[in-house]
Amino acid sequence: MKAIFLDVDGVIATPTSVRLSYLLGRGPENQWYDLVALRYVGRLAQETGAVVVLSSNWRDGLDTPDPFMKAVMDNLFAQLEEAGAPVFALTPRLPSYDRSDEIGSWLDEHPCEAWVILDDLARFELRPEVAEGHLVLVEDSEGIRWQHYRAARAILGS
Repeated sequence: MKAIFLDVDGVIATPTSVRLSYLLGRGPENQWYDLVALRYVGRLAQETGAVVVLSSNWRDGLDTPDPFMKAVMDNLFAQLEEAGAPVFALTPRLPSYDRSDEIGSWLDEHPCEAWVILDDLARFELRPEVAEGHLVLVEDSEGIRWQHYRAARAILGS
């Protein structure tokens, strides 16, 4: 198995996509995500056969019975699926709140031949080996672009 560990803010939810959604009167439950970033995630998943594992704090929205949060998450999942990158799984929420610990824990349960982490922050302190050679750091002001896609593709292989 190959996996794409996906953050949301700054990776597929960019300042431009958030502003555009706001200007067009689309609330968070109907927010548009960055179309370029979504297409690159979809292309990466399709071309490499990798599954998408949501590692973003957004996954906390699934633990609430709030209908608004459910709508926000349904919108996120629908746009990822439409882009060809349906969410396969979520990383666990651990008391450490360390992204490397959460991704490492998921990998312990689901061994992968290759994985890539698409994130806008380098927060991998407890298990840095999880990110070494697997992290593609995305500039939060622009989201995933060609250079990030190419780096991620090289990490995952074909």
